[in-house]
Amino acid sequence: MDSNKLIGFTLIMLLIVIYYSYFSPNETPIVVVENEKAEEISNEKIIVENKEEELNQSFNSNNKEEILTIENENLIVEFNSKGAKILNVFLKNYLTNNKKLKIYGNNESDINYHLISEESTDLDKIIFNSTINKSDKGINLSFKANSNDNKHILISYLLNKNSYIIENNISYNGNSSFNKSVKINWVNKLKHQEANISNEKTQTTIYYYNNNEDFDYLSGSSKNDENISLEENLLWITNKQQFFTSGIISKNGFINSNLKSIYLNDSSYIKTLQINTELSMINNTASFSYFFGPNKYSLMKNIDNNFYKNINLGWIGVNFFNKYIIIPIFNFLETITGNYGLIIFLLVVLIRLIITPLTWKSHISMAKLKVLNPEIKKIKEKHDGDMQKSQSEIMELYQKTGVSPLGGCLPLLFQLPILISIFYFIPNSIELRGKSFLWASDLSSYDSILNLPFSIPFYGDHVSLFTLLMTVSTLLINKANSQMQTIEGPMKTIQYIFPFMFLFIFNNFSSGLTYYYFLSNVASYAQIIIFKKFVDEEEIKHQININRKKTLNKKKSNFQIRLEEAMKAKQKNKRRYKKN
Repeated sequence: MDSNKLIGFTLIMLLIVIYYSYFSPNETPIVVVENEKAEEISNEKIIVENKEEELNQSFNSNNKEEILTIENENLIVEFNSKGAKILNVFLKNYLTNNKKLKIYGNNESDINYHLISEESTDLDKIIFNSTINKSDKGINLSFKANSNDNKHILISYLLNKNSYIIENNISYNGNSSFNKSVKINWVNKLKHQEANISNEKTQTTIYYYNNNEDFDYLSGSSKNDENISLEENLLWITNKQQFFTSGIISKNGFINSNLKSIYLNDSSYIKTLQINTELSMINNTASFSYFFGPNKYSLMKNIDNNFYKNINLGWIGVNFFNKYIIIPIFNFLETITGNYGLIIFLLVVLIRLIITPLTWKSHISMAKLKVLNPEIKKIKEKHDGDMQKSQSEIMELYQKTGVSPLGGCLPLLFQLPILISIFYFIPNSIELRGKSFLWASDLSSYDSILNLPFSIPFYGDHVSLFTLLMTVSTLLINKANSQMQTIEGPMKTIQYIFPFMFLFIFNNFSSGLTYYYFLSNVASYAQIIIFKKFVDEEEIKHQININRKKTLNKKKSNFQIRLEEAMKAKQKNKRRYKKN
């Protein structure tokens, strides 16, 4: 190396040293901060781990966590020894995608217990020792954690034979300051499992029932988060789905409950339901039960405190018809055949036979009105649009002939509770879930004969054949009835508009429901045709004339007199109003 290169190299090195010594950015503080943050996070992790380890050591929980499984004729239940909690629950007799239906359990679902005392203890951190005992009654799974000072926490589960209920007891043999209550935190992220996700979401929410026999629930149709806090004693709280329910039950009642429903705009999951509640400990023990099962009335009615209300059977009157008429008939038909399309057919036949006397009475009343129809038209033409005079004279005609204008309507009104009962029963009937009939692959969902490449507002993206058949049959019945009635004007138009409205309303409903209504319409139309053959209009005219003679010299009743006076007063006020 010559002298020039040596001098140049020396100057470059000197410049580098000077730059890094006096002009380079000082990154040391940043490095220090990052190290401090990392150290802080590491320390927090160590603290948490130490607390968990300390808790485990205090209860001698040095075992590794393990998964334990118990089952009976209905349920397969998996438990985690860490936290002594339920991990997964499968229903053995129900399928989804040809697999046993998982009613509870996935990565986002969890049940956690806290013992509330002067110092809250999270049982989720303790790894329990487990013991399984089998007996004639069922299977008992016990989780026990012993402390260093001869105290212990015992959590036991009892799964009885042929049951959907898991009995749960949590006890602690420590000092009195520890036995205040158990806090239950239940997060249940529910997976989409039914054919119609839209109906599934609207029928999934939290139901609850308090010790005052008040039943309520969070909104199922809302797409917003629903949240409510309750201080009252709740006897049961459930995650109610379209056909299945998971919940907790306690005779002593849950207190300080916070219930939350989170709508999920997801094709795989429907909602996340959260139950945060407390259960008081009595004699250092808290007792409650889990229910994991189908929404079946015959099953739920045997559970205390109106647990069957998890099935939507309609309002009070409709509820009565479903419980004591529709469901018993349906259950009876199940003993005859396992074909649910045939069961619905037989249900229609039996109900029609039961209400035939009412239908016959209604038909006779409409036949009488048909006979009087020419006279009614003459009265209307006579008064040339004066509705009050026309109505007054028509009412007088009804009184003279002994014909009731409501005679054709009242029998039909008695049938209305049955129709509404069916509206609630069939879509909520788990018996129809996954059952096929004719072109309908699932009677609990809509039947699609054509999937549209687009969605029509208020209609949907498919064509339901049973809904079309129901609409057409309704139009035929309305046409047949109109020939027997004196309905004119807007009301006559409305009776043809309603069926088209039903076409839009029922397109997304259960195919079992629209199939029932279609069959019911067919039966009604058949009855109209049969009744016509047995109705003698000449005989009806003869009877009406006899009634005229009987009422010719008959004094008017006080009600008739008051009615006529009221109508005259109304006419007088109308004339006075026109003058002014």
